[in-house]
Amino acid sequence: MLELGESEWYGDVPPEELHDLVDRVVSDGARQEALHARLDALLAGAAPHRGWDLAKAFYSALLDYRELVSIDFHGTPAARAIDLNHPVDLGERFDMVIDIGTAEHVFDVCQFFRTCHDLTRPGGLMIHCNPFRGWLDHGFYNFNPTFYWDLAAANGYDELMMIYTETAPLRLRQLSAREQIVDMARAAELGANAMFYAVYRKHGERPFAVPAQGIYAKTLTEKMVRAWHELR
Repeated sequence: MLELGESEWYGDVPPEELHDLVDRVVSDGARQEALHARLDALLAGAAPHRGWDLAKAFYSALLDYRELVSIDFHGTPAARAIDLNHPVDLGERFDMVIDIGTAEHVFDVCQFFRTCHDLTRPGGLMIHCNPFRGWLDHGFYNFNPTFYWDLAAANGYDELMMIYTETAPLRLRQLSAREQIVDMARAAELGANAMFYAVYRKHGERPFAVPAQGIYAKTLTEKMVRAWHELR
């Protein structure tokens, strides 16, 4: 696993739910016991990196990773302080590359997504979660949904999951087609502060391709073309 931005637990998920998660996703009794003990020790202590360590425990329960590499200027000492505005060569590629709210903070966003592509093995997964609406001055960018669909089309990614989400209160909606965003907009169902998740599978060794926006590449349905003109 590679994290572009080291994940941290902020206390928004109650500790007891972390324990419940272990019981739901881990079937091996010995692993369950070890993870519960790890969570108890972290929750009882006041280590300076407790939030990051709890996030790693979550990933361990959910994904049982063999190796975890993190890139972050403001994470733990274990994270690699690498400027993601530039190409990154770690000497290896990864089965999963995770961007949970980092791309919007990197000015050269094209290079960022090229790095995600280049560091993912063929058959590997890329997980992105970035601001869509609101999030005033949170980062340099908010990403419209067309970005995720056009990025996938240009690079031949499988679109495994697209999710619209709001955090306060929590609301999730999985999208099976880009037209659903138009329906949500027309029904005034888009919140003031929203995010977008995209989960891709990469195929083959093709080099990263910079996408053309669907409206100009003429890949949109008639419904999406009308929305482009009307929903301004």
